[in-house]
Amino acid sequence: MAEEEMQSNKKKSNAGAWILITIIALLGAGALGWMYANESKAYENCRTTNKQLEKEMGEMNKALSGYIDGATMDLKHDFQQMLDTYDKLIEKDASRADSLQVQKDSISNLLADLKNQKIRSYREVNKYKKRNEQLRNIMKRYIHTIDSLNTLNINLTSRLDETNSELSETQSERDQLKEQAEQSANLLAKGAKLNAFNFNSEALRYRITGNTHSVNRAGRADVLSCTFTIGENKIANTGDKMVYMQIIDPNGQVLVSRPNNVVNISGKEIVFTDKREINYQGQQLDMTIVHNLKEKEIPSGNYDVRVFADGALIGKDTFTLK
Repeated sequence: MAEEEMQSNKKKSNAGAWILITIIALLGAGALGWMYANESKAYENCRTTNKQLEKEMGEMNKALSGYIDGATMDLKHDFQQMLDTYDKLIEKDASRADSLQVQKDSISNLLADLKNQKIRSYREVNKYKKRNEQLRNIMKRYIHTIDSLNTLNINLTSRLDETNSELSETQSERDQLKEQAEQSANLLAKGAKLNAFNFNSEALRYRITGNTHSVNRAGRADVLSCTFTIGENKIANTGDKMVYMQIIDPNGQVLVSRPNNVVNISGKEIVFTDKREINYQGQQLDMTIVHNLKEKEIPSGNYDVRVFADGALIGKDTFTLK
């Protein structure tokens, strides 16, 4: 009897446990169902909100499509301006043409995309704007570099021009000094030139006593004489000098005492009649040069006499014989 009661109590205890487990399982399933329902509702709410936002964004882009097109037109204008600027940069600095051309190609590709595609959102516009800004910054660096080089080149050219100008001025001053020096040298040479005056040119005949007297007939002349004075000159070279006399007869022939009577006067060789050496010390000096005819007959007419010293003509005279 006691054993039957124990088995009955045991069965009751097991039944209570299963009831409890069943209740707990039901409660868990209910909680999971509630949570699932909440999550599904939240998911649907998100989907609905997202669709609404996409709809509103589409409507906004559609409403603002005119403004977007205007923005794309500005971009096209900016890209075209950059292309024009790169062309000018290439003209300024051909050495950078390759790297500049790379940037030009990149801009041209973006410009082609803008022309071929219809942009419908600001997201796409902003993408092109960012690229536009990047390319513009690159272009600015090229402009700064090239302008700096051009400024340096201009400064160097300016300095070169100044140097050339100074050199030209120096050369001009040198030429002026040279010309002045030459003028001074010419003036000095002219000032140092001897001057002969007080001429007395005549034909002489010997007396039995050995003395001479003046004659005016060519047939009676034994000697042709030229007496003159060399003037004072403080800047002329002093010392021993050779003075040359040239007598030209009425036929234009030079009377000579020796066949080799030749002297250089002003770079030209001339034939002279006779010569005489003197010692000149810058003081006035009287002198005579004589040409002995040695019984040679001379024609009647006008005779020219010229006197040379220091390679220049210093005086001349004439006389006539019947």
